[in-house]
Amino acid sequence: MRRSRLLLLALPFVVACQSEPVAPGAPGAPGAPGAPAPGGPGQAADTAGPAGPLDSALTSRLQAQVAWLADDARTGRRAGTPGERAAGDWIAAELRALGLEPAGADGTFFQGFEVALAPRAGADSAVSFAAGGQARQLAAVPLFCAEPGRVTGELVFCGYGMEEDERGWNDFKGRDLKGKLALIVRGTPPSPEANKTVAVDNPHAGETQLVSTGSGWGSGGSIFNKVMNAKRHGALGVLLVPQDASEGVLAFDAGHGARSGLPAVTIGHAEALKLARELWGLERWPLEAAGVATQASSVPVTLFADVIRAKGPARNVLGRLRGADGSRTIVVGAHYDHLGHGGQGSLAPDSKEAIHNGADDNASGTAAVIEIARALKARGTPPCDVLFALWSGEELGLLGSEHWAQNATVPWGSVVANLNLDMVGRAGNGSLQVLGAGTSSVFAGWMEEVGRAAGLKLTVSVSGQAMGGSSDHQTFIKRRIPALHLFSGLHADYHKPSDDADKFEAAGTARVVALSTDLVTRMAREARLDFVETVVPEGERKVASGGFKVRLGSIPNYAYDGKGVLIDGASQGTPAERAGLIRGDLLLQIGDIELANVYDLTYALSHFKPGDVVVVRFTRDGAAMETRVTLASPTGDVR
Repeated sequence: MRRSRLLLLALPFVVACQSEPVAPGAPGAPGAPGAPAPGGPGQAADTAGPAGPLDSALTSRLQAQVAWLADDARTGRRAGTPGERAAGDWIAAELRALGLEPAGADGTFFQGFEVALAPRAGADSAVSFAAGGQARQLAAVPLFCAEPGRVTGELVFCGYGMEEDERGWNDFKGRDLKGKLALIVRGTPPSPEANKTVAVDNPHAGETQLVSTGSGWGSGGSIFNKVMNAKRHGALGVLLVPQDASEGVLAFDAGHGARSGLPAVTIGHAEALKLARELWGLERWPLEAAGVATQASSVPVTLFADVIRAKGPARNVLGRLRGADGSRTIVVGAHYDHLGHGGQGSLAPDSKEAIHNGADDNASGTAAVIEIARALKARGTPPCDVLFALWSGEELGLLGSEHWAQNATVPWGSVVANLNLDMVGRAGNGSLQVLGAGTSSVFAGWMEEVGRAAGLKLTVSVSGQAMGGSSDHQTFIKRRIPALHLFSGLHADYHKPSDDADKFEAAGTARVVALSTDLVTRMAREARLDFVETVVPEGERKVASGGFKVRLGSIPNYAYDGKGVLIDGASQGTPAERAGLIRGDLLLQIGDIELANVYDLTYALSHFKPGDVVVVRFTRDGAAMETRVTLASPTGDVR
């Protein structure tokens, strides 16, 4: 499952209001005051059924399939890597052996698309300048958010690179950065709020833990925000230096996904002292003599950021089971990619190079889809076509399913429903979450019976949002296609190397296969499945703050690769919705901050304050438009 980027990168700009499953007796649950009738679009319920006998051959196959997919030999199946390609070949062979028709491109089981590969630092980053008639060059390392390139300009010392006017701190006051380079110091100034210990909820392990508040400056002291502050003030590039000799050279970190749009490098303390001596005639660190170093350097400096940002091929794997009515298609899907060696998306920051095998996320769903295909094929011709889709690129932003939706390999008008299985490998306790039950008027009415037949206790939610984030069913829901998402829940191994095959619960997933086969059969029998727009009750809305100052509520389309931020709509009750932003709008500017990509949006929402009224400039159907938005607090009730 792709945990929404607001939490993965600690860059939470978003996005969708999340709905927790409704417990019995809670508002909206069956039997509670005001609860809808069974089968209505708002139904959410717990169902339980007797555990029937399990097919031992099925559980053995599931265990073997997950073990193969989650083996170290697949190197974590990151989209665009050889491990993902090997997994795709294996899946295609399984679908072929079942007798499914190829449903990819050019008569194959595959549909290719490009994904961004993990960035790499080259060996030639440098800081160069001329002093005393001689050329000087200092070795450098690109920052994680750097764009590759070379820029030249006068160097301006900008302190910590922080702009916190409400707290009386602004390192850019009096600095002219237009066409120049910014010299910024790592770290933050002292704060009375630093290193306080507070209790916070851990959403992964379901427990409370004590954490330090760190510097007390929040996201204002992050390297990304420092670089973006300099960019906003006109800098062509950024040079980051340590505060003192105790800090080593900051290594390039491919685990961060942010991109600043300008070259940015860092150097060590000894090299920084050389700069201070050669450019300003200082024998000590410029931070100690800030009054002297507020002026630009007398000679131009060149920064070269040697960072490699390449793209690679990824593939969806698609097979079709022909039905009696070829004018209708049900898409049964799961993503088969995972995080590779961690990096972006990993929740194990101390294990960045370890293989993240993703047994539950989502070898479990992949194996389940293969077994659903086997079960349906054995039953004979279904009432309509069933497309079995194993998506790639989900962990990078639902890229595979979005690419397919824009380039469907079956007539898009034939698609009537989607069943998505993402993280169904921890259902050994007999419990399963079903999300999206409100997206068609018939779904909720099936749940009690299908849960009992499969021997599963179902927690049913009308919303399509899981607590862990979004998944490929959202690609269909936003296009008004009813979709169900099956999910056995978050756990302490989520997005960590410890999500391995030895923790996979095959018996529970076998029951999920039985339930899924039942659901697909029921979907196929419906001559027409209506779509219902779900409304999340106020009391169930959750908003992740992640330390950001404001919330807009736009839902970015991560598959978009052009300039600006293409949105798939606005979350309920948010400033974006109230301002009239809709799916398909291309956001270009918020206030005085131009939006080249989603990372500019994350910066903007860490820069403004709740209550700020900003002009949002955007295009709609090619026409330039603008609207005023009152930005809201990132937490608490929607206002």
